[in-house]
Amino acid sequence: MKNTRTIWLSALLLLCLTSAMARADHKMIQGRTGLPTVREGGDKVWMESGVVKLKVSGNTLAVTQDFRLHYPGPPLENGPRRVTIAVREDFYRATDHNAPQVTEEEAKGFTAFDVTMDGRQVSSMTEPWKLNEKKDTATRWRTWTVTFQPDQVRQMRIVSRAPLGTEANRKYVQFVSKDLSAWRGAPERLEIRFSAPGTAEAHLAALEPRPDNVNRNAVQWVYRKSRPHRDIYLQMPVGYGRVASRH
Repeated sequence: MKNTRTIWLSALLLLCLTSAMARADHKMIQGRTGLPTVREGGDKVWMESGVVKLKVSGNTLAVTQDFRLHYPGPPLENGPRRVTIAVREDFYRATDHNAPQVTEEEAKGFTAFDVTMDGRQVSSMTEPWKLNEKKDTATRWRTWTVTFQPDQVRQMRIVSRAPLGTEANRKYVQFVSKDLSAWRGAPERLEIRFSAPGTAEAHLAALEPRPDNVNRNAVQWVYRKSRPHRDIYLQMPVGYGRVASRH
């Protein structure tokens, strides 16, 4: 526990120092994603539990999201229900210090994406890119529609791959965990876990919010009967990308 607290406090101090310096430096991320949200049929299906794995390999982030979904039967529900689910796909580039605004033509997203329900692939639709008001972020959504029968439990997996973000001379990971919305109540248990090659704790220069656990293999956030209110941010040490590219 002492080592865990020391690691977290050191990371927090580095985050405070580097975040102030990074404001004037170039920052970009391709294929930023987050937790799934319900577009249609909301407030009808429970997300009973979920495990999200953020795994760094070289300069790539693989995000694997596994969820147990439950559509209740009588007396709550009596007929089938079609539900449309979506996850974000962002392209962000800092536009301060007179940098040009992001354009839809410039935007790039995932290098790979897949959705399965009960082990079977589900077709998804890719919406057009849309720019935010500040013109520093282009967002498009991957959506898919599935059907539930009363009292049916289904297993959903979402897998995406994209490059690590770049902030000055560092690489970073960002995951939009506060996207979770429109499900029937909060999950009983939701775990978000980060891991990197070798010793995970050695690959972190900064992280937020405060994790529930930090050990040699992973950083872990756990939410019980609650939704995340802050996005996940992890910063790799100086030179990580250059080291990783040699392997």
